[in-house]
Amino acid sequence: DSTDQTTSDAAKMLKIFQDIKKKIEKGGDKKKDEKRSEGDSSVKEEEDVKETETFNSELDKNEKDTRRFLVHLSTDKPIYKPGEKVYIRGVLLNGFDRRPFDRNGEKEASQEDKSNLNSASISLQILSPSGDEVFSVKLNPYDYSSSSVASAYWEIPEEQSGGDYKVRLFDWKHPNIATSEREFNIRAFRNPRVKTQIKFQKKGYGAGETATASLNVKRAEGDVPLNASITATARVDGKQVFSKGGLRVDSNGDLSVSFPLPSEITEGDGTLSFTIEDGGVIENASQTIPILLKKMDVRVYPEGGDLIAGISNRFYVEAFTKSGDPADITADVRVKGTKEIVGSVSTVHEGRGKSKFVPKKDQEYELVVRKPSGIINTIPFPKVQSNGIALSSHKDAYQHDEEISLRLTSPKDLNKVRVVLYKLDLPISESNFKLKANQPTRVNLKTSSEVSGVLRVTVYSDELAVSERIVFKHPKNSLKIKVNGDKQSYAPGGSVQLSVTVTDQDDKPIKAHLGVTVTDDSVLEMVEKRKQVPRLPEMALLESEVDHLHDCQFYFDPNESDNNLSIDLLLGTQGWRRFVLVDEGKRVSVEPKKVEEDKLNRLKAKNDYVPQPRIFFKRMMDFEVDDRMVVFNEMMAPAGCMILNEEEGVPLDLSSAPMQLDSPVPVEAVALPPPPPQLQPQPQAAPPPPPPLDDGCPPPPPPHFAQKIALAPPEMMAEQRDMIMMEEDMFCEAECIPFYDEEPSEPSQPQLREFAFVSKKNPNERTDFTETIYWNACVLTDDNGKAQVKFDLNDSVTSFKAWVDGFSKDAHLGSASFVLESREPFYIEPKCPLEVSSGDLIRLPLAIVNNLDSNAKGELLLNLEGKGLSFSSDKDLSLKIPFDIERDKRERKTIDLRVENCREKSKVQIAASSSDSRVKENVTRSIQIVPSGFPFQLCASGVLNPDTEVNHSFVIPKELIEGTIKTGINFYPSTVSKLSEAIKSLNQTPCGCFEQTSMTSYPLVMALQYLLSQTGMDQETIDSCRKNLEDGYKRLVGYECKSGGFDWFGTDPGHEALTAYGLMQFTEMKKVIEVDSGMIERTKNWLMSRRDGKGGFERNSLALDNFGGAPQEHTDAYITWALTEAGMETQFEVEHLLKHATAKKDAYISALACICLYRHNRVEEARKWGRKLAELQKEKGSIEDEQTSITRSYGSSLIVEATALTVLGWLSDKEQTFLEPLNNALKFLNGSCKGGNFGSTQATLLALKAIVEYDKLYAVLPANGTFHVTINGKHSSKLEIEKGKNTLSFEDLGAHLKTGNNTIVLRMEKGFKMPYSVAIDFNCVKGDSSDQCKVKLHAKLNDTKLKEGTTSEVQVVVQNQSAESLPMTIAVIGIPGGLEVRVDKLKELVKGGVIDYYETLGRRVALYWRYFAEKEKKTVLLDVVAAVPGTYTGPASSAYLYYTNEHVCWVEGLRAEVV
Repeated sequence: DSTDQTTSDAAKMLKIFQDIKKKIEKGGDKKKDEKRSEGDSSVKEEEDVKETETFNSELDKNEKDTRRFLVHLSTDKPIYKPGEKVYIRGVLLNGFDRRPFDRNGEKEASQEDKSNLNSASISLQILSPSGDEVFSVKLNPYDYSSSSVASAYWEIPEEQSGGDYKVRLFDWKHPNIATSEREFNIRAFRNPRVKTQIKFQKKGYGAGETATASLNVKRAEGDVPLNASITATARVDGKQVFSKGGLRVDSNGDLSVSFPLPSEITEGDGTLSFTIEDGGVIENASQTIPILLKKMDVRVYPEGGDLIAGISNRFYVEAFTKSGDPADITADVRVKGTKEIVGSVSTVHEGRGKSKFVPKKDQEYELVVRKPSGIINTIPFPKVQSNGIALSSHKDAYQHDEEISLRLTSPKDLNKVRVVLYKLDLPISESNFKLKANQPTRVNLKTSSEVSGVLRVTVYSDELAVSERIVFKHPKNSLKIKVNGDKQSYAPGGSVQLSVTVTDQDDKPIKAHLGVTVTDDSVLEMVEKRKQVPRLPEMALLESEVDHLHDCQFYFDPNESDNNLSIDLLLGTQGWRRFVLVDEGKRVSVEPKKVEEDKLNRLKAKNDYVPQPRIFFKRMMDFEVDDRMVVFNEMMAPAGCMILNEEEGVPLDLSSAPMQLDSPVPVEAVALPPPPPQLQPQPQAAPPPPPPLDDGCPPPPPPHFAQKIALAPPEMMAEQRDMIMMEEDMFCEAECIPFYDEEPSEPSQPQLREFAFVSKKNPNERTDFTETIYWNACVLTDDNGKAQVKFDLNDSVTSFKAWVDGFSKDAHLGSASFVLESREPFYIEPKCPLEVSSGDLIRLPLAIVNNLDSNAKGELLLNLEGKGLSFSSDKDLSLKIPFDIERDKRERKTIDLRVENCREKSKVQIAASSSDSRVKENVTRSIQIVPSGFPFQLCASGVLNPDTEVNHSFVIPKELIEGTIKTGINFYPSTVSKLSEAIKSLNQTPCGCFEQTSMTSYPLVMALQYLLSQTGMDQETIDSCRKNLEDGYKRLVGYECKSGGFDWFGTDPGHEALTAYGLMQFTEMKKVIEVDSGMIERTKNWLMSRRDGKGGFERNSLALDNFGGAPQEHTDAYITWALTEAGMETQFEVEHLLKHATAKKDAYISALACICLYRHNRVEEARKWGRKLAELQKEKGSIEDEQTSITRSYGSSLIVEATALTVLGWLSDKEQTFLEPLNNALKFLNGSCKGGNFGSTQATLLALKAIVEYDKLYAVLPANGTFHVTINGKHSSKLEIEKGKNTLSFEDLGAHLKTGNNTIVLRMEKGFKMPYSVAIDFNCVKGDSSDQCKVKLHAKLNDTKLKEGTTSEVQVVVQNQSAESLPMTIAVIGIPGGLEVRVDKLKELVKGGVIDYYETLGRRVALYWRYFAEKEKKTVLLDVVAAVPGTYTGPASSAYLYYTNEHVCWVEGLRAEVV
C-alpha cells in the first residue's frame, strides 16, 4: 500500500503488523488452539518465535526497499564578516553506497529516485547562536535530480550580531533525506598579515609540568618570514608565567618552545601567545594551554559493550579538558579500594586510547590518572559481568579486499552463536557457530570489495543480541584530483585560470562532479588546524557516523602511519554500544532533558546507529502482557537523557542489570537493526553543563551517550504498546523533531550555482578585498576528467586556497587543494582597529613592503575620507610622509590619528598612496567610529490637543561629552506610527528566541488589526505589514516542541507560560493572516493537558526560568487568561483565579481576573473587580498595587504591565463604565513611552495592545495643522501635518541644547489630538546605575598597558545581589578599540558551561546566562589581544535582567594603551 511519507513510523509498522496478523488468523491451527487453551506453553513459545520471525522478515523486506540519503553540507569558509555572503553547497549521496542520484546518463535513475526528487521540498535555514531562524529559503529539487548537488547563498545583514551560526538543509516532506548542518562564525575581524598554527605536544598538562608547543608561521602571501623576531609568552590565571624573545623560525616556518607551568594553579585558565614582528608587520597567534586540574572527565568504553570476567577484555578511553576539548592522559587500571595495578592505558590521538586486561568476577575496577599529575578523581569501570561474549576486532581498519576478522570469547559453552555484519540496516555477511568456554574463536566475515565505510558487527546468542561494535573498511575506489594554475604567481586584480584533472585510483580519467572554492587562505588559517571542516571524503566516510569529527585531515592522510589506529579509537569511543537485560515488570521510562540538535541529526543520518523498532508478538490473538525480560541497547543518544524508575522517580542503575545468558533466553528478546526514517530536529538550546565530579563517584553521563530502554512509550495505545517493543532511541530523538504542516517559505533569491569574482578596480588602486573569489557548487569534468574555471583576484596581497572535492557516478570520492599567491613588488598595508570611540588616539601602523630589485624612495600620501578622524599633528585631512626603503626590506611608519566627537556611528576611509612612479600603490581601508562614554536618554511623552502647548524641562549633566547630543521629537498621527516606532525599538534588543521573534511579530498583529478596522487605509502599507507578519509567523512555528507546547529555543520540554503567551499571539494572528489551525489546536490541548485538577497548571521543573519561574498563582492566572482568550472552557480555572485575586490583593492578578470574567460574560462580577482596580489608580493614571508579573518584572515595567492589563479589562465593558479612569490610564501609558518602548519587552507589548484597543474604539479623525517647537525660548522650528505619513519628525535639534536646565515647548496649531514623544540622547563621562538592578557587574582589564601583539584578560564578575533566583541575565562588555577578543576562547566558555552562549556586537561582547541562583557569583575571563597601538576607551559595560532592562548596572568603559 502507498503510505504518505509524513506518516509516523509506528503507524507504518502497525499497518504491516495488521496485514500479517490477518494472514496468520486465516491459517489458524485448531489443535494448537486447543493446546493453547489448556495452558501448553510450548505451543505458545513455538508460535511466538515463528510469528516474530515472520514479521521481522516482512519488515526487513520493506526496509530493504527503502533508500536513505545523506546531505553533506559545506560553506565556502568558516568565518564571515557582517555584509558578506555565505555560499552553501549540499551534496546528496546514498547512505549505503555513496552513489549520487545522477547516473550521468549512463544508468537510468530508479523510479523511486525520480519520485523522491520530483516531489522533494528541500529547504535551507540559517540559525542564530540562540537557535533563532534568521533566514530560510526553499531550494529547487531539480538541482538534486540533475547533479545530486543543491546550492544557495545568504547575504549577512550589516547589523547582524556575531556568534556561532548554523546552516541547516533538510527535506521537510521526505524523512529518507536526512537533515544536515554546518556551523560557521560571524564576527568583525582583521585579515591577519601572517598565517599561524599552534600545536601542543600533548593535549594535557598538570601543575608544575613542562608544556611544549610548536608554531608554524607563513606570511599572508605564502612565504616564510625567516627574519621575523618572535616572542613567546604564557599567562596562567591572569598572570604572566613565561616570556622568551628573539625566537626565529626555520626554513619551513616552524619553531618550538617549552616552558614550566606554575606548581600551584587555581583556575587553570592559561594562554600561550606568540608575538610575530616581521618588519613592518606585528601580529599575534594565541591558543589556550590545555591545563588539567584535580578532576577530569574521562570515559571508559569496553569493546563490544561489557567487561566479561576471566577473559582478556579490550577497552577504550576518551578524556576531555574542562572546555570539552580532548586531553592526553596516562592512567592505570586498579582494583577498586586497593593499590593493585592490573593494566594501564595512554591516549594517542584526540584524547583517545585503548588497552586490555583480564577482569575477575565480583571485582570492581577504576582508572587512576597518573599523567598529568595532580588528578585526584578516579574513574570507575562498568561492572564486570560473569557471563557474556567478549568481542574484539583483529585490525584497526580493513582494506577493501580484506575480510572482517573478529575474535569472540565466552566464559561458558554457547551452542548457538551468530555474528552478523551490517551496512546501515542491511546484513551483508553472517557466520553461525558454537563457542567453547574460555576458548577464543576467530571469525572471518567475507564482504564484497564494493562494501566499505563504517560497518556494524552484532553478536547474537540464541538470537539475543549480546555484544556489538563498529569497524571501518576503506573504499576500493577513489578520485585523484590535481589542480594547477596558469601562472606561477599573480598580481592583485589579475585573471586566473585553474585547470583540474581527475583520475580514478588506477590513474584512468573519470567524469566527476566537483565543488570548487577559492578563498583567502589567511582567513582559513584563523581556525585551528584540527578544527577545520572536513572535505567530502571525510564527510561521507566518517562525519555522519560520529558525534564530532576533529583533526579530520589526519584520518585519510597517506603520510600518517597511525591513521588506522585513530579511526579505530574514534569508532571505539563515539561508536560504543552495550546490550542490557531489564525486568519489564518495573515500569521504566526515559525523561529527556536538554537535547543537542546536532547529535540528533547525526543519529538520524547514521541510520544504523538508530535501531529500527521491531514488532514483537507476545500474544497474537489476546494481546496478553505479563512480566518478561526485554533487551535494550545502550548507544549514542541525545545529551542529558536519564533513565528513571517511573514509580519511584529515582535513577535506575543499569550497570548491575544481569546478562542472564545461562538461563533460557525468552522469546521476547528481539534482534535490533534497521533504523526508521526520521523527521527533522528543531533548533535546540545548548545543553546545561554537567555537574561537577565528586571524589570516587562515576562521571556524569557522556553528552553523546545514554542508556536506552526497549519499551514502547507510555503514550501509545495499549494495543500498540503490547505488540510493539521499540528502542527508546527513536523516542528520545522524536522529542525535538518538529512537525511541518505547511511548506517553508518560497525562494527569496534565484538559485546560485557559481560565483566568479570580477575585478572592477582602477589601475594601481586596491579597494576591494572580497575574500571568496570563486565558488562553484558543481563543476562537471569532461570524458578526459578535465575542467577549467576562470575568475579574477581581489585587491589583497595574500595567498588563496583553492579547495576541490567531488564524486563520481560510481561512488569515487576525492579532494585536493592548491594555493595561489597574489603578490605586489611594492605595497602599503594600514593596520586598522575594527572600531574606535570618540576621544581615542590611534597610532596607525603602516607597513611598507619593498620587494623591488632596487631601493624605493618617495612620499606616502594619506587622505581621510569622511567625518570623525583627524591627524593629531594637523587638522588637514591629508598628510605626506617621506620614505626610503632598501630592496627586499619591510618598514613601518606610525601615524597618529585623533578620533573626534560624533553623535552617531560613522565609517572613515583611509587612503594611502605612493608618489614613486614605478609602483603607484594606492590602498583604502575603513574604520568604524562610535560615540564614547555612557549612553543617556531623557524622555517625555504624552498627548497634544489642537491649539494647546506643553512645556517640558530637561537637565543635561555637566559630565556631557561634547558633540554627542541629538534629539528625536516625533508625533504619531496614527496607531500604526506608534507601532512602527515600537518595532524599531524592540529590534535593538540583543537576543534571539521565541519571545524575541514575537517582539516584532506581535506589534505587527496589532498594526494589521488596526489597519483592517479603519477605512481609507493605504493598501500598500497593509500588504507590507501582512508580508512581514507572515515571515515572522513562519519563524515562530519553528519553536514548537515535539512533545507539545513552545519553548524559548524549541527544546523539550515546553514552557507552559511561554506557550500561553504564544497561544494568545497566534489566536489574534489568525484574525488577520492564515495560521495553521492544527498548530493552535495542539497548543490549546497541550496547555489543557497541563491542568492539575485544582484550578491551576502543572509546571515542568526544567521550565522554571524566565516565563516559567513566576509564582504559581501568577502562572495560573496568565495561562487561564490565554486559554480564555482562545475560547476554551475555563470556568473552573477562573474560580481558582478569583480565590487568588481575593487572597493576594495583587493588581496584576486582579486585572487578569477582571478580563476573564468579562470574557465569560460575568459582567457584574467583572465590574466589581474593575471598581477595585479603579480604587488603586494613582493621580498620574497608573495602577500600583502589584507584587510581580509572569516575567518576574518589577519597578516601572511592572506598573506598566498592570496598568495595561487593567485598561484591557475596562475596555471590555460595553457600557463604558470606566471611561474616566480609562482616559487617565491611557494618559499614563502614552507618557511612559521612551524612544518607542515602555520598559521591558512584556511591558511594551501589553502597553501597545492596550493603546491599540483603545484607539480602535476612540479613533480621532485627522485634520490639517502645524507643530511648533521652541528650545530655551530662542530657537523655533515648525512642521506641517502631512496626510498619509506614519510619523512626523522634527530634524535633529541637539545643537541648541546645553548642559544644565533646558526647556522644550511643543505647540499645535489646529490639527487633531495626537500622541508625541521627545527623546534627548547623549553620552556622559559617568554612568548612572539603577539602585533597583538585581545584578552587580565588575569588569577589569588585567593589564592596562600592553605591548602590541601580546595578550591579556578582561575579568568579568556578575553577581546576583538578591536572595532569589534570577531569570535570563545579560552582561554586555565593552572592549577598547585597539584590542581584539579571542573568539575561540568564547567558544570554549560555552562548551565548558561557563556561559550559555554569546554574541558579538561590534566591540561589545554579550554574555548570556539563562539562570542565576540566589547570591550566585559568576566569573569569566575574556582573552584579548593587543592589536593596534594607541590609547583607547571601550564602550561602557552593562548588566541587566532580560525582562527588566530599564534597571541597568553600568561600569565605566575599560581603558587600554597599546604600545
